[in-house]
Amino acid sequence: MSRTDLKPQPDPSSVERPSRLSSPFALVLVVSGAVAFAIMGDSLLYAILPLAARQLLLSPQQVGLLLSANRLIRLFSNSWLGAIFARFGPYRAFVVSAVLGVLTTALYGLEVGFLLFLAARIGWGVAWSGLRQGTFQSIWTGDRADAGRLMGVMWGVVRGGSAVSALIGGFLFDHFGFQTTVWIIAGLSAVAIPIAFGLSWPASASPGHEEEQKGSGSGSVASNTESDRKSQRGDHEILGGWVEALSDPLQRSVLLVGFFKLLLNSILVATASVFLADRFESFTGGFLLGLQVGALAGIVLGTRWFSDLFLGAAMGALADLVGRIRLSLVLVFLLCLGLTMMLTVQNNLSFVALLAVLIVSTGVNVVLDAYANQAALVTHHPQMFVATYATASDLGSAVGPLFAFSLVASWGFAMVYGIAALLVVLTLLYLVMLDARYNRPQAPVSGGL
Repeated sequence: MSRTDLKPQPDPSSVERPSRLSSPFALVLVVSGAVAFAIMGDSLLYAILPLAARQLLLSPQQVGLLLSANRLIRLFSNSWLGAIFARFGPYRAFVVSAVLGVLTTALYGLEVGFLLFLAARIGWGVAWSGLRQGTFQSIWTGDRADAGRLMGVMWGVVRGGSAVSALIGGFLFDHFGFQTTVWIIAGLSAVAIPIAFGLSWPASASPGHEEEQKGSGSGSVASNTESDRKSQRGDHEILGGWVEALSDPLQRSVLLVGFFKLLLNSILVATASVFLADRFESFTGGFLLGLQVGALAGIVLGTRWFSDLFLGAAMGALADLVGRIRLSLVLVFLLCLGLTMMLTVQNNLSFVALLAVLIVSTGVNVVLDAYANQAALVTHHPQMFVATYATASDLGSAVGPLFAFSLVASWGFAMVYGIAALLVVLTLLYLVMLDARYNRPQAPVSGGL
């Protein structure tokens, strides 16, 4: 099937209105802003839930499950939301996702037990499937040559919301407790809803819009044939992205990289607070004297997410300039170097090394996501490939927190972090080999290489 066979149905509620966001940059900025507010509740939990577990009567295993539940449900909801975006357009699906995301944050503050927490985390996972799909499709409105820059802007704004939540939440938790902190963050996240309602999505957010408009204007009877209807249903088949991706070596390698980079990232983020608690348990000197672990964890995660805001766009632009594959190799090397330092130095230096590792992971995520985003545009089902890539990444994100705490207790931080980093290196080298073999100059997926 060729790219011209794609005929996604535009969303009348968004496409028929005159777009107030003529610039792709403006659209990406506003869409990402809505997501930045919606994600604040999720980001808060990574900073304070492990520390509040005893107060909330949660076991370490339950904490790991809660931090993974939103990722596990996305193994199913990503493809489902991708099909909805492909068939109906982004406006309504994005609005519903924003509303659901805010509601799940409010549920965290009820403190009625593990099952409600679990339901809220599952609801957030579904919401994030739609929010992330919307951000990826907003990038498609721009030029391919700017994909890295737009991806960097998107993640920068989104993680800016995460950073604010972690920083504010860590200090609020130390002084006011879990419930008050959650309610304050829920109030901030509610700003996402009016932003989502006010968006106007251009037709270019859905690939094939020109063919759709041409077909609808021609009045051709052929467009209503049974074969065309079957073809259109095939484009939106929930498993269509998996079938195509798994049958193509290059696409399979993109999925593997997405899985393992998020596996490592999720392990680092989920265990950051306990890593710091372990390193500073008996430490009494240096510039960190007087800070409690909640504030310290908030600073670490906030810095990691603020790095998306300040470095994301720069990394994306650099990737567009020098090549996404080349930059990925450099960044992964720096990531491994930082991990080695983090595990071998002591006290304040380990804190600084952890910050450096989390900042470098920003660049890795931005550059490889930009690669995957553009790889989607040369597939037969772009929305479904994005959903498939997101699902592979979410699987890595889910497996990380689910097993990280028990593995660290059994093997130690060095073994767990080291194995995860090695898997990232091996799969990236596999992608490099296939990219050099299959990449064509007329389809600049890798941005040069």
